[in-house]
Amino acid sequence: MKKPFTAISPISVAKPHTIKKFELISHYVDEWARKILGYDKSAGIIYIDCMCNCGVYYDEDGTLIDGTAILVVKALDDIISNYSGKKAILYFNDIDKAKVSKLQEVISQIAPKNLEINFNIGDANEFLKSLNIRKYSYFNTLLIYDPFNAAIDWSAVSPYLNIWGEVIINHMVSDTARGAHVAQKDDVIAKYQETYQTSIDEIIRLGCDRKSLDQVIVNIIKNQTSNSKREHFVASFPFFNRVNGQVYNLIHCCSNIKGLILYKKVAWKTFGGKSSLKNTHGVENQLCLSLDGSDSIIDTVTDDSCFYVKDIAKYIVDKFGSLGSVELQTIYDDLDRHPIFPSDGFKNEIKEELKLSYGVKFPRGKGIAEFGHGD
Repeated sequence: MKKPFTAISPISVAKPHTIKKFELISHYVDEWARKILGYDKSAGIIYIDCMCNCGVYYDEDGTLIDGTAILVVKALDDIISNYSGKKAILYFNDIDKAKVSKLQEVISQIAPKNLEINFNIGDANEFLKSLNIRKYSYFNTLLIYDPFNAAIDWSAVSPYLNIWGEVIINHMVSDTARGAHVAQKDDVIAKYQETYQTSIDEIIRLGCDRKSLDQVIVNIIKNQTSNSKREHFVASFPFFNRVNGQVYNLIHCCSNIKGLILYKKVAWKTFGGKSSLKNTHGVENQLCLSLDGSDSIIDTVTDDSCFYVKDIAKYIVDKFGSLGSVELQTIYDDLDRHPIFPSDGFKNEIKEELKLSYGVKFPRGKGIAEFGHGD
């Protein structure tokens, strides 16, 4: 048996699902920055990582790899050079002085030429409260809130949910599922109660139901933004380890549907054309009798913690199939508002699945989907 690699402080080991998190966030930042900087009225972007770690990690084989902070610095330094007169301002904070020092060292070796980078050592929530982001007119903000346990201070996060910007929260649901029912110390109980905005008894009642726990966080975000003049959109994607244990959810919130569309596309691309890393062991292709009352209908198994394109196609047929003929844009507009299913980046795959599995026709040049009758 291979001996586990031992990291050398302050650099830690990143497991495969963590490396995928780096990939998702950095790819999203890349596309987010290009979109925002492309707006004529945009003066620039502000990127905040309030729990930044040291920027580099070892993978499980002991190879040094870039984490989110370094991937973002490299991407933004390249991107901003193409947008004359606009600025990219980055804030990195961590409570561990050694981690911040290491991050500064690695960034100095990269020597970015086009970024304004600020470093801070301290509590993440106090740091967020101290920033005066509103002083930056026409800057779009992206906050990464990535705690190592289920600890969310809404008094620190809420202001960033209600400005021109976006927030990505790592909801460490595995901590709650393991620890809430055995919590005894007052500070630990208070942590859970602040995170879920409810009593420890209610949190324990939810137990190991990670989907329900995540929905509590989504509902809090919606409540925190309910008084905004703009509609807010929330999307949450689960991350699984190699034994299919759900470790956390990466939750995205923004006040522009284009952000939701982009986040879903990047997430599905990161996960290889599905909605999570969960290994469904081929069950998604097994046939079963449909439960709609007709024994003649054959369906495939759906795992609602790992959707595939086939599930998007089924959703479309269930919603639009009885209408006979539907404009493709109507279907895509509906998917754009869906909290999980993308249209952008997967339109060809969705159309192909609709053709093969449901016999849907797409007459050339008409921009419509023609559904069969009596399916």
